[in-house]
Amino acid sequence: MDHRTRPRPVRAVAAFVVTALALSLAACGSSDSAGSSNSIDVVTRWSAGNSASAAQSRVFTAFTAETGIKVNATDGLETIDDQVENAVAAGKSPDVVIVNLYDKTLGWLDAGVTVPVDDYVKQWGLQDKLKPAATDEWRVGGKAGGKLQGLPFSGFSWPMWYNTDLLKKAGVDKVPATMDELVDAAKKLRAHGIQPLTVGGNDWTGQKLFYQIAQSYTDAATMEKVMKSGGYCATDSVMKGISLFTQLRDEGVFADNAAGLNADAMYASYYAGKSAMMSAGSWAYTEAKGSKTGIETHTALAGLPVPGGSVFTKPTAFQGFTGVGFMITKRGAQPDRIDNVRKFITSFYQDATVGDFVKDASILPPTSGDFSSYATDPLLSQSLGLDKAVDYAVVPDVWIGAASDPIIQVLTGAYGKSSAQKICAGLDSATKG
Repeated sequence: MDHRTRPRPVRAVAAFVVTALALSLAACGSSDSAGSSNSIDVVTRWSAGNSASAAQSRVFTAFTAETGIKVNATDGLETIDDQVENAVAAGKSPDVVIVNLYDKTLGWLDAGVTVPVDDYVKQWGLQDKLKPAATDEWRVGGKAGGKLQGLPFSGFSWPMWYNTDLLKKAGVDKVPATMDELVDAAKKLRAHGIQPLTVGGNDWTGQKLFYQIAQSYTDAATMEKVMKSGGYCATDSVMKGISLFTQLRDEGVFADNAAGLNADAMYASYYAGKSAMMSAGSWAYTEAKGSKTGIETHTALAGLPVPGGSVFTKPTAFQGFTGVGFMITKRGAQPDRIDNVRKFITSFYQDATVGDFVKDASILPPTSGDFSSYATDPLLSQSLGLDKAVDYAVVPDVWIGAASDPIIQVLTGAYGKSSAQKICAGLDSATKG
């Protein structure tokens, strides 16, 4: 899994563990490596078991062989944001963090954990290589003009997955294209003992699906404003979208006990052929094939159907570049450290290296160039043709910021029995803190 962090209740329990772990970060900021010109200290989200970890390991090995600089790498925990913050507070700061731009990492620049990288992009020859759409998402405010918080690397596509074998078994001849067809498909699937749309209502997967539905009637600018500042209950078009969500829930579109499921349960159910649909990002493409269930051979990637009167003209999906990127800490920006950081980060942006990550982890490249020859995964190949078939909804991550975890708590109730009014009130409260 490439993406997000645990809900706050779990993270609260983990916080006290992380405090101790911060002191044991392998080499980060240790006296052995401090000031050394032959090492660089990194905490990475691409830990063992992640689809990108093998490609990352090859970069580390090649980098050390070429430069003689040792990479002291520490696996990022599920609570990587707390892990790094505690390490910094304990004087054990890494030089570079390979992490998602999400939740608490959005505040690292203001908190002094990391430094802006605008000048480095120019000095390191990356300005013309990186797509403006990718760098803009990593700017403060998610728009052109803000300070650049880090360097994007792992972009993603995030479509709906449809198990065509299960749909046919239930008498559904084609992928649903309208909300009515989606509801009808769910009823037919249930009649055949098949769960419809599996989703982790207790974590980030449920959060993303909720927002995809909730913005069905709202233009992007208004949705961004509401997600950032609140006003869910006061915005009629958003309330209409929230009501649509509760309608789909009550019509049985979501899997049983969705409020008690998480991402792992969602993936397991879909890969095993127990659920016919899920919403999942491109980081799961290679994982699907790795499940050895054959699910990739009978999965159709498409958008989520939209209702009549929607602001979207086609089914929706997500796409973005806030997956995983490189953030430079204050320690890494020190004069005696920054040249190693430059060599390390720029080594990832060689075309062949980007292609290696496309092949292994199905990333959406943030750099210009044709990487189609590396798209050997069947689901990735399929997803490259989605642009003409879907409209892209606003990814909530940058806009909801640090309110992400309390919002997940509200939405767990939304996947249970909460009314639209209770949901909007909870979201307004969570947003305003």
